[in-house]
Amino acid sequence: MQLSDLTPVLSAQGPFLTVHVGAESAVEQAADRYDLAWRNVEKRLAELEVPSELVQAVLSAKGEHSDGDARLVLASVPEGRVVLSEPVTTRPVTDVVEVRPLPSVLPLVSDVTARVPHVVVNADRTGADVSAWFDTSKVAREVEVKGTQLHLHKVQGGGWSHRRYQHRSENQWRKNGEDIAETAAQLAGQIEAELIIGVGDEREVEIVRNALPAPWQDKYETVPGGRGEGGEDFNAQRVRDAVALHVAHETLDLLAEFAQERGQTKRACDGLEDVVHALRKAQVESLLLTTELTTSSEGAPSLFYGAEPTVLGTTREEVTGLGEQSPQEGPAVDVLIRAAVATGAEVHLVPHEPKTAPNGGVGAVLRYADDDNAAARS
Repeated sequence: MQLSDLTPVLSAQGPFLTVHVGAESAVEQAADRYDLAWRNVEKRLAELEVPSELVQAVLSAKGEHSDGDARLVLASVPEGRVVLSEPVTTRPVTDVVEVRPLPSVLPLVSDVTARVPHVVVNADRTGADVSAWFDTSKVAREVEVKGTQLHLHKVQGGGWSHRRYQHRSENQWRKNGEDIAETAAQLAGQIEAELIIGVGDEREVEIVRNALPAPWQDKYETVPGGRGEGGEDFNAQRVRDAVALHVAHETLDLLAEFAQERGQTKRACDGLEDVVHALRKAQVESLLLTTELTTSSEGAPSLFYGAEPTVLGTTREEVTGLGEQSPQEGPAVDVLIRAAVATGAEVHLVPHEPKTAPNGGVGAVLRYADDDNAAARS
């Protein structure tokens, strides 16, 4: 899923029913516990006087406990239909069942921004399992590359025959690596991978690196282990760790870019008011929301908004001045994400601790700088 896929959800008619229910698989009676949680959801929906048809639609969208760590279901109350049902990795502290003016897609945005299309090369000297992933839980395609086992092990002894057999083994290892690299590059191109991860025999994964086309060599990382070594779950965890490290580096790079643009060329804005102003002009390239803003419920800021996503402001008067006759008020996070998705901006959740983080929990890297941005900071 891409952020742009949320456009139909964010353009549906509100208010919205938000249901966010946690799920566990590695516990006893996991399915029974999940069903019990949804029976509690049904009771809460009755207390909110949700129409029975919509209640049944929401309950039918609960999925299975094994789908993920939690389930997010959003429904348009006026339209009487579910507009989104997705498994998410963010488990709520307590299950959420509430009616809100805008759809709360933050748990899904958190997942989307952390997804890294990548290819995993699990190799030894006889071949490799090559798989393409859109995230660390959903495989897009798997290919097995089989090499020949002829003379792949060192021949005991010496003399000319030993050297000849060893030379043939070296050539076969290299040929296997080239075949694996070709397959990996093809899959990486198909999913627009950000990362290729080599797992396995140290020498073979290095041969794969050298055989990759130059653009992919810069995106190639290796982790210890191999096919059958350490167990499938153990190797999968090492791949997840490599992806998480990649995301962390990308986040730090983004914060560094934000700090540089904020301090020099002014192709960035800092704080709620400036970001709102830039979103109105579809000027935002990357919206930055800090963890302090997205995890805080008490004292969280709100914004006013209109029917069009780019009609937003910090006061009701500001929005009426843009021509909106009936402004509404909603959580700032929801209003900002709605405007960002509508204007094709990226959304990134970043830690609030670094000095490079946005002030007030909100910042943006802009597509271009203009005199208005410079004036706002002078």
